[in-house]
Amino acid sequence: MKNIFIRKASLDDLIAIQKLNNSLFNLEKENYDSTLVKNWPLSEEGKEYFSDLIKNHYVIVAIFDNNIVGYLAGSIEEKGSYEEIQYGEINNMFIKEENRGLGIGKSLINNFKEYCKLKKISNIKVVASYKNKKAIEFYHKNGFEEFDITLTTKI
Repeated sequence: MKNIFIRKASLDDLIAIQKLNNSLFNLEKENYDSTLVKNWPLSEEGKEYFSDLIKNHYVIVAIFDNNIVGYLAGSIEEKGSYEEIQYGEINNMFIKEENRGLGIGKSLINNFKEYCKLKKISNIKVVASYKNKKAIEFYHKNGFEEFDITLTTKI
């Protein structure tokens, strides 16, 4: 990967991350999940959500030619008393379409894996829209396997 590097996000990156996530929201809303609220990432609630992730969890950004072209927001879940292990979770991740195929996503995931190892976390999970075959294929290539399935019905 030439001219691409990964670093921990700061609050200075908040607007760029919100815009990237808004692109993800638009893609998801148009193609996979019509229940999403349009432009939510740019709302005050979205700003608070991403500010909290940056300050209290693990958010990294991918830089290419001095521009943020992708990010990964991850966290460590609280372990339930009914669970034997604690999970890391990729809360959301997005790379600009024109920067895909350069290994950025793999680098972001590997960076999060290393963070989880430091925190003594041995499993990571991520949720992808069932119909988003490209995302599912990407996660498969990066070592993820199906674990749960969520079913819905209209009433």
